[in-house]
Amino acid sequence: MSKVKIEIANEKDAVDIQRVSYQVAKMHDESAPEYFKSISAEEELRNIREMLDDEKVIVFKAVYDDKLIGFLFLEMIYRQSKGLMFSKLGNILNLGVDEVYRSRGIGTMLLNAAEKYARNQGGEALDLGVFAFNKGAIKLYERLGYEIIDMSMRKVLK
Repeated sequence: MSKVKIEIANEKDAVDIQRVSYQVAKMHDESAPEYFKSISAEEELRNIREMLDDEKVIVFKAVYDDKLIGFLFLEMIYRQSKGLMFSKLGNILNLGVDEVYRSRGIGTMLLNAAEKYARNQGGEALDLGVFAFNKGAIKLYERLGYEIIDMSMRKVLK
Protein backbone atom coordinates (compact mmCIF):
# COMPACT_ATOMS: atom_id res chain seq x y z
CA MET A 1 0.00 0.00 0.00
CA SER A 2 2.21 2.74 -1.31
CA LYS A 3 -0.11 5.60 -0.36
CA VAL A 4 0.06 4.86 3.37
CA LYS A 5 1.77 7.56 5.40
CA ILE A 6 3.30 7.07 8.82
CA GLU A 7 2.94 10.18 10.95
CA ILE A 8 3.08 11.24 14.59
CA ALA A 9 -0.35 11.04 16.23
CA ASN A 10 -1.80 13.68 18.51
CA GLU A 11 -4.85 14.27 20.73
CA LYS A 12 -7.10 14.72 17.67
CA ASP A 13 -6.42 11.08 16.75
CA ALA A 14 -7.61 9.60 20.06
CA VAL A 15 -11.06 8.50 18.86
CA ASP A 16 -9.67 6.93 15.68
CA ILE A 17 -6.97 5.11 17.67
CA GLN A 18 -9.67 3.87 20.01
CA ARG A 19 -11.64 2.46 17.05
CA VAL A 20 -8.66 0.33 15.97
CA SER A 21 -7.64 -0.44 19.55
CA TYR A 22 -11.14 -1.81 20.20
CA GLN A 23 -10.68 -4.30 17.34
CA VAL A 24 -7.39 -5.48 18.85
CA ALA A 25 -8.92 -5.72 22.35
CA LYS A 26 -11.88 -7.68 20.99
CA MET A 27 -9.51 -10.19 19.39
CA HIS A 28 -7.71 -10.60 22.72
CA ASP A 29 -11.00 -10.91 24.63
CA GLU A 30 -12.24 -13.61 22.26
CA SER A 31 -8.92 -15.51 22.20
CA ALA A 32 -8.42 -15.60 25.96
CA PRO A 33 -11.53 -14.41 27.81
CA GLU A 34 -10.25 -15.83 31.10
CA TYR A 35 -7.36 -13.33 31.05
CA PHE A 36 -8.86 -10.11 29.75
CA LYS A 37 -11.26 -7.79 31.48
CA SER A 38 -13.37 -5.64 29.19
CA ILE A 39 -13.26 -1.92 29.83
CA SER A 40 -15.73 0.75 28.82
CA ALA A 41 -15.20 2.84 25.72
CA GLU A 42 -14.82 5.91 27.95
CA GLU A 43 -12.11 4.25 30.04
CA GLU A 44 -10.25 3.08 26.94
CA LEU A 45 -10.43 6.55 25.40
CA ARG A 46 -9.14 8.06 28.65
CA ASN A 47 -6.19 5.61 28.63
CA ILE A 48 -5.38 6.49 25.02
CA ARG A 49 -5.50 10.22 25.76
CA GLU A 50 -3.16 9.72 28.73
CA MET A 51 -0.68 7.93 26.49
CA LEU A 52 -0.92 10.66 23.86
CA ASP A 53 -0.19 13.24 26.59
CA ASP A 54 2.74 11.30 28.08
CA GLU A 55 5.97 13.00 27.01
CA LYS A 56 7.88 9.69 27.28
CA VAL A 57 5.60 8.04 24.71
CA ILE A 58 5.54 8.72 20.99
CA VAL A 59 2.53 7.51 19.05
CA PHE A 60 2.79 6.72 15.36
CA LYS A 61 -0.25 6.47 13.12
CA ALA A 62 -0.70 4.88 9.71
CA VAL A 63 -2.95 6.96 7.46
CA TYR A 64 -4.53 5.84 4.19
CA ASP A 65 -6.92 8.10 2.24
CA ASP A 66 -7.04 10.48 5.24
CA LYS A 67 -8.18 7.62 7.51
CA LEU A 68 -6.22 6.29 10.49
CA ILE A 69 -5.74 2.58 9.86
CA GLY A 70 -3.08 1.71 12.42
CA PHE A 71 -1.12 2.91 15.43
CA LEU A 72 1.94 2.12 17.50
CA PHE A 73 2.80 3.39 21.00
CA LEU A 74 6.55 3.57 21.71
CA GLU A 75 8.20 4.49 25.00
CA MET A 76 11.92 5.24 25.15
CA ILE A 77 13.58 3.88 28.28
CA TYR A 78 16.93 5.08 29.57
CA ARG A 79 18.56 2.96 32.30
CA GLN A 80 21.69 3.63 34.32
CA SER A 81 22.45 0.12 35.58
CA LYS A 82 25.82 -1.18 34.41
CA GLY A 83 24.58 -4.77 34.67
CA LEU A 84 22.12 -4.39 31.81
CA MET A 85 23.00 -5.07 28.20
CA PHE A 86 21.15 -2.03 26.85
CA SER A 87 20.97 1.34 28.57
CA LYS A 88 18.69 2.90 25.93
CA LEU A 89 15.86 0.96 24.41
CA GLY A 90 12.45 1.39 22.92
CA ASN A 91 9.51 -0.46 24.40
CA ILE A 92 6.57 -0.99 22.08
CA LEU A 93 3.55 -0.68 24.33
CA ASN A 94 0.79 -1.31 21.83
CA LEU A 95 0.38 -1.88 18.09
CA GLY A 96 -2.84 -2.16 16.17
CA VAL A 97 -3.92 -2.29 12.55
CA ASP A 98 -7.52 -1.96 11.38
CA GLU A 99 -8.79 -5.46 10.61
CA VAL A 100 -9.70 -4.42 7.05
CA TYR A 101 -6.07 -3.48 6.33
CA ARG A 102 -4.22 -6.35 8.04
CA SER A 103 -1.64 -8.42 6.12
CA ARG A 104 -0.85 -5.49 3.82
CA GLY A 105 2.41 -4.34 5.39
CA ILE A 106 0.97 -1.67 7.70
CA GLY A 107 2.36 -3.29 10.86
CA THR A 108 5.77 -3.54 9.19
CA MET A 109 5.66 0.15 8.29
CA LEU A 110 4.76 1.13 11.86
CA LEU A 111 7.49 -1.08 13.33
CA ASN A 112 10.05 0.31 10.88
CA ALA A 113 9.09 3.86 11.91
CA ALA A 114 9.50 2.93 15.58
CA GLU A 115 12.88 1.35 14.87
CA LYS A 116 14.10 4.43 12.98
CA TYR A 117 12.90 6.75 15.74
CA ALA A 118 14.48 4.63 18.49
CA ARG A 119 17.77 4.44 16.60
CA ASN A 120 17.77 8.25 16.15
CA GLN A 121 17.24 8.61 19.92
CA GLY A 122 20.28 6.44 20.62
CA GLY A 123 18.22 3.31 21.22
CA GLU A 124 20.11 0.04 21.13
CA ALA A 125 17.16 -2.38 21.01
CA LEU A 126 13.37 -2.61 20.76
CA ASP A 127 11.29 -4.70 23.16
CA LEU A 128 7.66 -5.74 22.91
CA GLY A 129 5.27 -8.19 24.46
CA VAL A 130 2.98 -10.50 22.53
CA PHE A 131 0.50 -13.12 23.68
CA ALA A 132 1.15 -16.70 22.56
CA PHE A 133 -2.25 -16.98 20.83
CA ASN A 134 -1.45 -14.06 18.51
CA LYS A 135 0.24 -16.18 15.85
CA GLY A 136 -0.03 -13.54 13.11
CA ALA A 137 1.77 -10.93 15.19
CA ILE A 138 4.43 -13.43 16.23
CA LYS A 139 5.13 -14.28 12.57
CA LEU A 140 5.43 -10.57 11.76
CA TYR A 141 7.82 -9.90 14.62
CA GLU A 142 9.99 -12.92 13.80
CA ARG A 143 10.10 -11.94 10.13
CA LEU A 144 11.38 -8.50 11.19
CA GLY A 145 14.14 -9.99 13.35
CA TYR A 146 12.56 -10.02 16.82
CA GLU A 147 13.55 -12.96 19.01
CA ILE A 148 11.95 -14.55 22.05
CA ILE A 149 14.04 -13.52 25.07
CA ASP A 150 11.78 -14.60 27.92
CA MET A 151 8.41 -16.19 28.59
CA SER A 152 5.67 -15.49 31.06
CA MET A 153 3.37 -18.17 32.35
CA ARG A 154 0.20 -17.98 34.42
CA LYS A 155 -2.13 -20.33 36.23
CA VAL A 156 -5.57 -19.00 37.03
CA LEU A 157 -6.66 -20.00 40.53
CA LYS A 158 -10.37 -20.62 40.79
